[in-house]
Amino acid sequence: MPVIGLIGGIGGGKSAAASILAGRGAEVVDADAVGHEVLRRPEVARRVAERFGPGAIAADGRVDRRALGRVVFADPAARRDLEAIVHPPMFEEFERRIAAARSRGDAPLVVLDAAILLESGWDRACDAVAFVDAPREARLDRVRRDRGWSDAELTAREAAQWPLERKKARADHVLTNDGDPARLEAEVDRLLMKLAPAEPAP
Repeated sequence: MPVIGLIGGIGGGKSAAASILAGRGAEVVDADAVGHEVLRRPEVARRVAERFGPGAIAADGRVDRRALGRVVFADPAARRDLEAIVHPPMFEEFERRIAAARSRGDAPLVVLDAAILLESGWDRACDAVAFVDAPREARLDRVRRDRGWSDAELTAREAAQWPLERKKARADHVLTNDGDPARLEAEVDRLLMKLAPAEPAP
């Protein structure tokens, strides 16, 4: 069962591609969801409090992700410190879920949906990487509509990641998302046929 890492620009349609793959039976591991789960672990909250102080912890004892985000977004060193805390347990959870999917054997492939897959070295868990490519204007329209971001905010967020051309160059496959859902679906289906061709009926 192959593992495909899914990457792309912010607002580029990576989640839409992951959703299509899930609809085709793929096991999707959402790195953002895993990260949120890891931050809820008491031992992780303790380490976050030790490094970032009580202001990073909410009244219920959990990590205040909004407050923590304000700190690490503006400070690359702080972001690296946070990554050193959360990324190892995140990768362990990725490996656990991939192993569980392979053990069940009921999916054509596993998708690791992770914006910073390459930056974090998580592609070492993958057999291939696919990049969802979308025009900047389309991505900007999407984040304005869905997240209320400005052009400057999108630029700042992207500056915290690898340049898109570098990501695209590292990918084994490129999915074009020009805003046409049917076309993206066809691109995803072509990828699925390459990576996990259907077995002939007996």
